[in-house]
Amino acid sequence: ASATPTDKPKREPWMLVVMASTVGFLATVMVNFAVTISMAIHGVGPAVPFLLDQRTLILPTWGFLVPTVWGFNARWLPIFLGLRPLRAMWLYGGLLAAWVVVGAMLSGFSMLAMLLLPVAAIASIMALGVFKRAVQPAKLNGVHRSFPYFVRGAYVWLLVASCLSIFAAVADRQGGIWGASRHALTVGFLATMVFSIGPKILPVFCGARALFSPRLMFAALLLLNVGCTLRVASEILAYERSAPWAWSVLPVSAIVELVAVTCFAANMSLTLMRLPAHLVGQRAAG
Repeated sequence: ASATPTDKPKREPWMLVVMASTVGFLATVMVNFAVTISMAIHGVGPAVPFLLDQRTLILPTWGFLVPTVWGFNARWLPIFLGLRPLRAMWLYGGLLAAWVVVGAMLSGFSMLAMLLLPVAAIASIMALGVFKRAVQPAKLNGVHRSFPYFVRGAYVWLLVASCLSIFAAVADRQGGIWGASRHALTVGFLATMVFSIGPKILPVFCGARALFSPRLMFAALLLLNVGCTLRVASEILAYERSAPWAWSVLPVSAIVELVAVTCFAANMSLTLMRLPAHLVGQRAAG
Protein backbone atom coordinates (compact mmCIF):
# COMPACT_ATOMS: atom_id res chain seq x y z
CA ALA A 1 0.00 0.00 0.00
CA SER A 2 1.19 3.49 -0.79
CA ALA A 3 2.05 5.89 1.99
CA THR A 4 -0.60 8.35 3.11
CA PRO A 5 -0.13 11.85 4.55
CA THR A 6 -0.96 10.46 7.98
CA ASP A 7 1.86 7.91 7.90
CA LYS A 8 4.68 8.84 10.27
CA PRO A 9 8.27 8.35 9.10
CA LYS A 10 9.92 5.41 10.79
CA ARG A 11 12.59 6.41 13.28
CA GLU A 12 15.81 4.59 12.51
CA PRO A 13 17.94 3.05 15.30
CA TRP A 14 20.58 5.77 15.08
CA MET A 15 17.91 8.42 15.62
CA LEU A 16 16.58 6.67 18.70
CA VAL A 17 20.05 6.39 20.21
CA VAL A 18 20.81 10.07 19.56
CA MET A 19 17.45 11.01 21.07
CA ALA A 20 18.24 8.85 24.10
CA SER A 21 21.61 10.57 24.48
CA THR A 22 19.84 13.93 24.78
CA VAL A 23 18.09 12.51 27.83
CA GLY A 24 21.57 11.83 29.20
CA PHE A 25 22.50 15.44 28.50
CA LEU A 26 19.42 16.67 30.39
CA ALA A 27 20.23 14.36 33.31
CA THR A 28 23.82 15.66 33.30
CA VAL A 29 22.66 19.27 33.57
CA MET A 30 20.19 18.44 36.34
CA VAL A 31 22.66 16.40 38.39
CA ASN A 32 25.38 19.03 37.96
CA PHE A 33 22.95 21.71 39.13
CA ALA A 34 21.95 19.64 42.17
CA VAL A 35 25.58 18.91 43.10
CA THR A 36 26.51 22.59 42.71
CA ILE A 37 23.67 23.73 44.94
CA SER A 38 24.48 21.06 47.51
CA MET A 39 28.15 22.03 47.60
CA ALA A 40 27.27 25.70 47.94
CA ILE A 41 25.06 24.95 50.95
CA HIS A 42 26.80 22.06 52.68
CA GLY A 43 30.27 21.85 51.16
CA VAL A 44 33.42 22.50 53.13
CA GLY A 45 35.45 23.65 50.13
CA PRO A 46 35.15 24.89 46.54
CA ALA A 47 35.91 21.49 44.98
CA VAL A 48 33.55 18.55 44.62
CA PRO A 49 34.78 15.65 46.81
CA PHE A 50 36.70 12.97 44.92
CA LEU A 51 34.20 10.12 45.36
CA LEU A 52 31.24 12.27 44.39
CA ASP A 53 33.17 13.60 41.44
CA GLN A 54 33.94 10.05 40.29
CA ARG A 55 30.29 9.08 40.48
CA THR A 56 28.95 12.08 38.60
CA LEU A 57 31.59 12.07 35.83
CA ILE A 58 30.13 8.82 34.52
CA LEU A 59 26.96 10.66 33.48
CA PRO A 60 28.30 13.13 30.88
CA THR A 61 30.69 10.52 29.44
CA TRP A 62 28.86 7.20 29.23
CA GLY A 63 25.40 8.68 29.66
CA PHE A 64 25.65 11.40 27.00
CA LEU A 65 28.81 11.74 24.91
CA VAL A 66 29.54 8.08 24.16
CA PRO A 67 25.95 7.19 23.16
CA THR A 68 25.84 10.31 20.97
CA VAL A 69 28.91 9.12 19.09
CA TRP A 70 27.42 5.63 18.78
CA GLY A 71 24.25 7.07 17.31
CA PHE A 72 25.93 9.19 14.66
CA ASN A 73 28.44 6.42 13.93
CA ALA A 74 25.49 4.12 13.26
CA ARG A 75 24.32 6.65 10.68
CA TRP A 76 27.64 7.40 8.97
CA LEU A 77 30.15 4.56 9.41
CA PRO A 78 28.34 1.92 7.35
CA ILE A 79 28.49 4.42 4.46
CA PHE A 80 31.93 5.92 5.04
CA LEU A 81 33.72 2.65 5.80
CA GLY A 82 31.61 0.34 3.64
CA LEU A 83 30.53 -1.73 6.62
CA ARG A 84 27.76 -4.29 6.68
CA PRO A 85 24.31 -3.11 7.83
CA LEU A 86 23.90 -2.02 11.43
CA ARG A 87 22.86 -4.65 13.97
CA ALA A 88 20.31 -2.60 15.82
CA MET A 89 19.75 -4.94 18.76
CA TRP A 90 23.44 -4.84 19.65
CA LEU A 91 23.32 -1.05 19.52
CA TYR A 92 20.33 -0.97 21.85
CA GLY A 93 22.11 -3.44 24.11
CA GLY A 94 25.16 -1.19 24.31
CA LEU A 95 22.96 1.77 25.17
CA LEU A 96 21.14 -0.21 27.86
CA ALA A 97 24.45 -1.40 29.34
CA ALA A 98 25.71 2.22 29.40
CA TRP A 99 22.57 3.33 31.23
CA VAL A 100 22.95 0.52 33.76
CA VAL A 101 26.55 1.62 34.26
CA VAL A 102 25.42 5.17 34.97
CA GLY A 103 22.71 4.04 37.37
CA ALA A 104 25.00 1.65 39.22
CA MET A 105 27.78 4.24 39.54
CA LEU A 106 25.45 6.95 40.82
CA SER A 107 24.04 4.46 43.32
CA GLY A 108 27.47 3.61 44.68
CA PHE A 109 27.96 0.22 43.00
CA SER A 110 31.19 1.24 41.31
CA MET A 111 32.61 -2.24 40.74
CA LEU A 112 29.44 -3.45 39.06
CA ALA A 113 29.42 -0.34 36.90
CA MET A 114 33.03 -0.78 35.83
CA LEU A 115 32.54 -4.46 35.01
CA LEU A 116 29.73 -3.52 32.66
CA LEU A 117 31.74 -0.92 30.75
CA PRO A 118 33.50 -3.46 28.48
CA VAL A 119 30.10 -5.04 27.85
CA ALA A 120 28.75 -1.72 26.59
CA ALA A 121 31.87 -1.11 24.48
CA ILE A 122 31.82 -4.57 22.92
CA ALA A 123 28.10 -4.32 22.19
CA SER A 124 28.65 -1.09 20.24
CA ILE A 125 31.52 -2.68 18.31
CA MET A 126 29.38 -5.69 17.46
CA ALA A 127 26.54 -3.39 16.38
CA LEU A 128 28.71 -1.40 13.98
CA GLY A 129 31.02 -4.21 12.93
CA VAL A 130 33.97 -1.81 12.84
CA PHE A 131 36.50 -4.64 13.03
CA LYS A 132 34.73 -6.81 10.46
CA ARG A 133 35.88 -6.89 6.87
CA ALA A 134 34.21 -4.14 4.87
CA VAL A 135 31.67 -5.16 2.26
CA GLN A 136 32.21 -2.02 0.17
CA PRO A 137 35.27 0.18 -0.43
CA ALA A 138 35.65 3.00 2.08
CA LYS A 139 34.70 6.45 0.80
CA LEU A 140 38.00 8.29 1.01
CA ASN A 141 37.22 11.16 -1.34
CA GLY A 142 38.58 14.36 0.12
CA VAL A 143 40.19 12.83 3.23
CA HIS A 144 43.41 11.04 4.06
CA ARG A 145 43.54 7.35 3.23
CA SER A 146 44.28 6.55 6.89
CA PHE A 147 40.73 7.61 7.81
CA PRO A 148 39.34 4.06 8.33
CA TYR A 149 42.26 3.05 10.53
CA PHE A 150 41.86 5.97 12.92
CA VAL A 151 38.11 5.38 13.19
CA ARG A 152 38.78 1.77 14.16
CA GLY A 153 41.56 2.94 16.46
CA ALA A 154 39.05 5.08 18.31
CA TYR A 155 37.13 1.94 19.23
CA VAL A 156 40.36 0.36 20.43
CA TRP A 157 40.67 3.33 22.77
CA LEU A 158 37.09 2.76 23.91
CA LEU A 159 38.01 -0.78 24.93
CA VAL A 160 41.19 0.44 26.62
CA ALA A 161 39.21 3.04 28.57
CA SER A 162 36.66 0.48 29.76
CA CYS A 163 39.34 -1.98 30.86
CA LEU A 164 41.35 0.73 32.62
CA SER A 165 38.21 1.66 34.54
CA ILE A 166 38.05 -1.86 35.97
CA PHE A 167 41.74 -1.62 36.84
CA ALA A 168 41.10 1.74 38.52
CA ALA A 169 38.25 0.37 40.61
CA VAL A 170 40.56 -2.36 41.90
CA ALA A 171 43.97 -0.75 42.18
CA ASP A 172 43.78 3.06 42.00
CA ARG A 173 45.30 4.84 44.99
CA GLN A 174 46.21 8.36 43.85
CA GLY A 175 43.80 8.98 40.97
CA GLY A 176 46.28 8.14 38.22
CA ILE A 177 44.46 5.12 36.81
CA TRP A 178 41.11 6.88 36.94
CA GLY A 179 42.63 9.83 35.11
CA ALA A 180 44.19 7.57 32.50
CA SER A 181 40.90 5.80 31.85
CA ARG A 182 39.08 9.11 31.37
CA HIS A 183 41.81 10.39 29.05
CA ALA A 184 41.63 7.23 26.96
CA LEU A 185 37.89 7.82 26.65
CA THR A 186 37.74 11.58 26.08
CA VAL A 187 40.85 11.99 23.91
CA GLY A 188 41.46 8.47 22.60
CA PHE A 189 37.85 7.72 21.67
CA LEU A 190 35.88 10.97 21.51
CA ALA A 191 38.51 13.35 20.16
CA THR A 192 39.88 10.82 17.66
CA MET A 193 36.36 10.32 16.36
CA VAL A 194 35.86 14.08 16.01
CA PHE A 195 39.22 14.50 14.25
CA SER A 196 38.33 11.62 11.89
CA ILE A 197 34.69 12.36 11.07
CA GLY A 198 34.93 16.16 11.22
CA PRO A 199 37.10 16.59 8.09
CA LYS A 200 34.76 14.22 6.27
CA ILE A 201 31.41 15.87 6.99
CA LEU A 202 32.04 19.50 8.03
CA PRO A 203 33.30 20.69 4.61
CA VAL A 204 30.25 19.07 2.99
CA PHE A 205 27.78 20.58 5.45
CA CYS A 206 29.37 24.02 5.08
CA GLY A 207 28.87 24.57 1.37
CA ALA A 208 30.40 21.44 -0.19
CA ARG A 209 33.91 22.74 0.27
CA ALA A 210 37.02 20.62 -0.29
CA LEU A 211 39.18 19.81 2.73
CA PHE A 212 42.21 22.10 2.80
CA SER A 213 44.79 19.40 3.50
CA PRO A 214 44.32 15.63 3.97
CA ARG A 215 47.95 15.49 5.10
CA LEU A 216 47.22 17.98 7.88
CA MET A 217 44.27 15.79 8.87
CA PHE A 218 46.65 12.82 9.15
CA ALA A 219 49.15 14.87 11.17
CA ALA A 220 46.45 15.96 13.62
CA LEU A 221 45.21 12.39 14.12
CA LEU A 222 48.69 10.94 14.46
CA LEU A 223 49.82 13.54 16.99
CA LEU A 224 46.59 13.21 18.95
CA ASN A 225 47.02 9.45 19.31
CA VAL A 226 50.72 9.72 20.13
CA GLY A 227 49.96 12.31 22.79
CA CYS A 228 47.13 10.25 24.21
CA THR A 229 49.34 7.15 24.41
CA LEU A 230 52.03 9.11 26.25
CA ARG A 231 49.48 10.61 28.63
CA VAL A 232 47.65 7.39 29.48
CA ALA A 233 50.86 5.46 30.12
CA SER A 234 52.71 8.19 32.03
CA GLU A 235 49.71 9.25 34.15
CA ILE A 236 49.42 5.79 35.67
CA LEU A 237 53.15 5.57 36.35
CA ALA A 238 53.46 9.12 37.69
CA TYR A 239 50.43 9.39 39.95
CA GLU A 240 50.68 5.90 41.35
CA ARG A 241 54.33 6.58 42.24
CA SER A 242 55.70 3.71 40.22
CA ALA A 243 58.13 5.80 38.16
CA PRO A 244 58.97 9.41 39.11
CA TRP A 245 60.49 10.00 35.66
CA ALA A 246 56.99 9.72 34.19
CA TRP A 247 56.18 13.20 35.52
CA SER A 248 58.43 14.66 32.82
CA VAL A 249 56.45 12.84 30.12
CA LEU A 250 53.11 14.38 31.13
CA PRO A 251 53.89 17.92 29.87
CA VAL A 252 55.29 16.46 26.64
CA SER A 253 52.03 14.61 26.05
CA ALA A 254 50.10 17.84 26.65
CA ILE A 255 52.20 19.75 24.11
CA VAL A 256 51.82 16.99 21.51
CA GLU A 257 48.05 16.97 21.96
CA LEU A 258 47.91 20.77 21.81
CA VAL A 259 49.78 20.73 18.50
CA ALA A 260 47.29 18.12 17.26
CA VAL A 261 44.36 20.35 18.20
CA THR A 262 46.05 23.30 16.48
CA CYS A 263 46.53 21.28 13.29
CA PHE A 264 42.89 20.23 13.31
CA ALA A 265 41.63 23.75 13.99
CA ALA A 266 43.87 25.25 11.30
CA ASN A 267 42.76 22.65 8.75
CA MET A 268 39.09 23.28 9.46
CA SER A 269 39.52 27.07 9.47
CA LEU A 270 41.39 27.10 6.16
CA THR A 271 38.79 24.73 4.70
CA LEU A 272 35.92 27.02 5.66
CA MET A 273 37.78 29.98 4.11
CA ARG A 274 37.67 28.25 0.74
CA LEU A 275 34.93 28.96 -1.78
CA PRO A 276 32.02 26.48 -1.88
CA ALA A 277 32.12 24.01 -4.75
CA HIS A 278 29.34 25.71 -6.76
CA LEU A 279 31.12 29.07 -6.61
CA VAL A 280 34.38 27.47 -7.69
CA GLY A 281 32.55 26.01 -10.67
CA GLN A 282 31.01 29.38 -11.55
CA ARG A 283 34.39 31.11 -11.33
CA ALA A 284 35.98 28.47 -13.56
CA ALA A 285 33.13 28.82 -16.07
CA GLY A 286 33.44 32.59 -16.06
